[in-house]
Amino acid sequence: MKMDKALAKEERMLKVLERTIESENQKFEEFLKENERKSVEARTLSEREEKSKREKNLQMKKLAAEIGSIKSEIANFEEILIDYKRYQEFLFKISPPEWQEEQRAKAWKDAMLEALSEKVAEVHRSCVDDRVTNLSTLERVVGIENRVLSLLQSLEDVPQDRLDMIKKVKDSEKRSRQREEKLREQKEKQQERMKKYLERSLADSKKISGRKLMPRCFPVAQKVKVTTEDSTAAEEDIQEYLFGSEDTS
Repeated sequence: MKMDKALAKEERMLKVLERTIESENQKFEEFLKENERKSVEARTLSEREEKSKREKNLQMKKLAAEIGSIKSEIANFEEILIDYKRYQEFLFKISPPEWQEEQRAKAWKDAMLEALSEKVAEVHRSCVDDRVTNLSTLERVVGIENRVLSLLQSLEDVPQDRLDMIKKVKDSEKRSRQREEKLREQKEKQQERMKKYLERSLADSKKISGRKLMPRCFPVAQKVKVTTEDSTAAEEDIQEYLFGSEDTS
């Protein structure tokens, strides 16, 4: 009886052990499969990155070759341009004076028109439309004129007391700017006067003389003599620096 119980117990333990081993084997197989899957993904990613790297290197080499070719073409064009300029200068020198003068006038006129066109474009951007447009100079001028007329019409609609207030504000700002400019100029003058005063003071301090040399036959004691300079000018400079001589109103 005890033997049967022992055998039954052993059988149960063996079954439990078998199930445990089977479960562990299954987990190990799943681990191997997952590990293999990750390895495949890693290899795929590595191959993809390697391929992308090769493609980028090829693209960089291609771009470098294109840049080198473009630089070579630019150098050739620059040489051709230099030759053309030489020919142009030579032809200009041997051409009739009247034609030369006509070309100079044309070049000056073109430069003035270009400068005028740039100025009109600048005014148009600041007053009418700040977007980049392909309008001609005449079209921009028309736009500016329309804008001015619109502003004038708006001014006519503004009440007079409002205009007076705006004028007062503008006048006040103008006077403030003028005062600031005047104060700045006065400050610069005061600094310049102080600089001159300091330079003169340093020069005066070096004018102190010692005892005069006398022959041995006159053993008379000599007092140390100090050259005294008139300090009126220096005092006046200090007075001007502290209080100013200009009208500060």
